[in-house]
Amino acid sequence: MRNRYTLPLFGLIIVALFVFTQVLFTVREGEVAVVTALGKPIRAVTEAGLYTRRPWPFHEIHRFDNRIRILEGSFEETLTRDGKNVMIQIFAGWNIENPILFLERVGGSQQAGNNLDGLLRTHKNATIGLYRFSDLINTRAEDLRLAHIEEQLLAAAEAEARDRYGITIHLVGIRRIGLPEAITQSVFDRMRAERQELADRYRSEGEGEAIRIRARADSERDQLLAAAEAEARRLRAEGDAAAAEFYRVFEEDPDLAIFLRKLETMKEMLSAKATLVLSSDSEPFDLLRKGPEAGNQR
Repeated sequence: MRNRYTLPLFGLIIVALFVFTQVLFTVREGEVAVVTALGKPIRAVTEAGLYTRRPWPFHEIHRFDNRIRILEGSFEETLTRDGKNVMIQIFAGWNIENPILFLERVGGSQQAGNNLDGLLRTHKNATIGLYRFSDLINTRAEDLRLAHIEEQLLAAAEAEARDRYGITIHLVGIRRIGLPEAITQSVFDRMRAERQELADRYRSEGEGEAIRIRARADSERDQLLAAAEAEARRLRAEGDAAAAEFYRVFEEDPDLAIFLRKLETMKEMLSAKATLVLSSDSEPFDLLRKGPEAGNQR
């Protein structure tokens, strides 16, 4: 008896579940969905939850992952404003903003990546063409314009991606910059020549400044030497004048001159605290024996 009711009940449960799957559908967090009627979009669902629908084939559900995805563009040559070839790869973070437009224009995430790659390539070439090579590669960090280029790329690509594909681009960045092998050596040679020219200019300026400093020092030295020589001549003239005055006095009294000369000689000999053994008859020590009258003897 129990088996007779169990099998039909189980069948009813299966049928009920099938009916529920045909009239209800869920959207998970991080997803968006588009409901189509006979292939034509009729509404978009952007919030997670449980929703109703008509059974297939009247309604069909198209689900898309709406988390932010990172797209890496192609690494290819781009021409700068001053005619230099440079290899650039950019990346972008995007998700779906308009699910219905995305379904109609793109259809799926793989095709969206292809479309965005082409879109970013076009705007990359146009934007890089507005900047010089030195804005991308430079030994001076303050001269680089990479952040400005990324902002300009984002502004240009985001508006077109939203209008054409229903996609929002949240960020655009430059992932890699390189140089084609054909021009790498010539670029390095040019940069080396520029650095050498700058070094030569600094060296020349330094040598010029050194010459000016030496010339100024030589001028000051010559002025000091001239002043010292003039002072020496003045002192010698004063000394010669004083000596002439002494000589005139000595000529008037030669004995006094001899006496004073002996005293000066004795003072110089005894100032070194030396011990001398000399005869008292030796000049100028005869003064010790004879007194001042020794100076009168010639």
